Amino acid sequence: MLALFLLPLSAAHASPLTDAVTQANHLKLYQSPKWQALLHLRDGTPQIIDKQFLLSHHQFTLQAEMTKTLELFHQQPLAATCRFPARLLFLSQHLALPTLDLTNNSQCPEFQKYRQHVPFDQVSLVFASEVLSSAASMMGHSFMKVSGKNIRENDVEHSISFFSEFHTLNPFRLIYDGMVGGMEGFFIVRPYTVDADIYAKKEGRNLWTYQLALDDYNKQLIKYHIWELKGLDIQYLFQSYNCATLTLYILSIAKPELKDQEIFFVSPIDVIKAATKHGMIEHKTVTLGADWELNMLTQEMDDGLIATIDAWVFNGKTTDVNALPQTDALLAKQYISLLLNNQDIVSQLPSPRISALKEVIASFDKSQLTIDLTEYKDPVKSPQDSAVELTLHHAANQSLIDFSFLPASHSLTNDNRQYFSESELKIAELTLRANIDEKSLKIQSLDLYSVKSYLPISNTASPLSGSFYLGYHHMLDQQLDSKGIAEIAFAAGKTTRIHKDIMLYGMMGLGFATNLKDSFAYVEPHVGAIINVVGNGKAIAEYRASYGQFSSSHIKQSLSLTYALYGIDNSTLSLKAKTTTLNNLRHNELSLGWAYHF
Repeated sequence: MLALFLLPLSAAHASPLTDAVTQANHLKLYQSPKWQALLHLRDGTPQIIDKQFLLSHHQFTLQAEMTKTLELFHQQPLAATCRFPARLLFLSQHLALPTLDLTNNSQCPEFQKYRQHVPFDQVSLVFASEVLSSAASMMGHSFMKVSGKNIRENDVEHSISFFSEFHTLNPFRLIYDGMVGGMEGFFIVRPYTVDADIYAKKEGRNLWTYQLALDDYNKQLIKYHIWELKGLDIQYLFQSYNCATLTLYILSIAKPELKDQEIFFVSPIDVIKAATKHGMIEHKTVTLGADWELNMLTQEMDDGLIATIDAWVFNGKTTDVNALPQTDALLAKQYISLLLNNQDIVSQLPSPRISALKEVIASFDKSQLTIDLTEYKDPVKSPQDSAVELTLHHAANQSLIDFSFLPASHSLTNDNRQYFSESELKIAELTLRANIDEKSLKIQSLDLYSVKSYLPISNTASPLSGSFYLGYHHMLDQQLDSKGIAEIAFAAGKTTRIHKDIMLYGMMGLGFATNLKDSFAYVEPHVGAIINVVGNGKAIAEYRASYGQFSSSHIKQSLSLTYALYGIDNSTLSLKAKTTTLNNLRHNELSLGWAYHF
């Protein structure tokens, strides 16, 4: 272990400030990737502008910030050490700096408390799975976990996290604050059990923990840098400085190459992928949410086996589980065990049945299972969450080309096998449409926020499926001509899985739309099916009946069929046919799309 670097107060042995600055400039330390990482730069611009953090905030340069840091240390060594221990640890590796003995707890008492009670013997990345129903958690959450023995030789774990709290349900205010105005960011260090209880137990999310391979110097550098972030005014911006961005910047102190992954938008999964790509992961563990584990297990079980066990658990039709083939018996016991962990189910069962079920699983050994559920889903295997797409359309005897750019997240046609269920989340997707025949170009859509979630019901849960849309797009009017319209719409309903590869859903939708000429509210019930096709493919069929669009008193009906093929070099190919009818009018459209995920 590296000893805590000491900064002796004795100015008699200190090198003159000018010598330190001259030496630093000669070595060009300000150009070091580690120094830049300590300052949280994006394209050369600091992302934290708090005056307590940025000494050269009036006229920032890398060189000026280093000079002012050295000036502060030589003029106020104790204050500088308490404020910027990571910067001085880095500089002390290259310069002959004076030292200050911090073994006396009266010097920097708060820093000493942090240093002694938050050990960094092990440093891990944690990814909490997504919750599409929550704006704050729609792409998951990434944070750090540190653990080890504190000064009392007790084993302790702490989470280190950056997040923001949303205090409005107004979608326009939320989008403005989250992407333009900025929201108050909270950077906290607290016992890990607090986050584990919230994410795994209260919210039922999965927690993937990736232990990092870091040497002692980098562990100490990161530890001290986290102290430097304490109490700062840090603005949370969804697209440029979120929980994932800050985590990536902190880890780039140890591995500067991680910043190369900051191409456009950094999501929580991007941090895990970057650490994996650059060989920082030593090993992985997973804490599965109860619903997730049950969902994964049922997808591996035969439908007949599930029906047999359900008949016993819920209807009392006893079966001899031990008489089943070994694999089925193990799966059945695991399934029963998970059902009995659900207090809502247990509360509805008679005591004799509970006792009988517990007796069957009493000798159950999970290690005998041939299926490793912790490897069933893996965030690292999910597609990249930014995409460009080129789509060719033939509609109403016109040839059209769409170019779409999705800054963040995924489409329903994407490979969603690593998510809990089929879903879609689009944030600020822009689509431009070129009309080949008319030689024109227009904005076809701007989806500020679009989310769809299809959670299947089961004996253990009956969640709502739903969607929400906010944005501008083109809609077919009473003459089935395309008209631009701003819209806010939502839908709610249920999804059922009739086969492990087939889901059916039904929803009732409501919407309000307006442009300079028309404003209207409408209702739109719709049903559909999502089918996983053999190989890397998916088919989606949907029927919609809309009443009230453009104030029409007639029902507009549409039927669409989509086939998507994914898994080819970060690409998705899609073929879609759609027909829309209103009165005696019909509008047919055929589309072929190619999306590249990056």
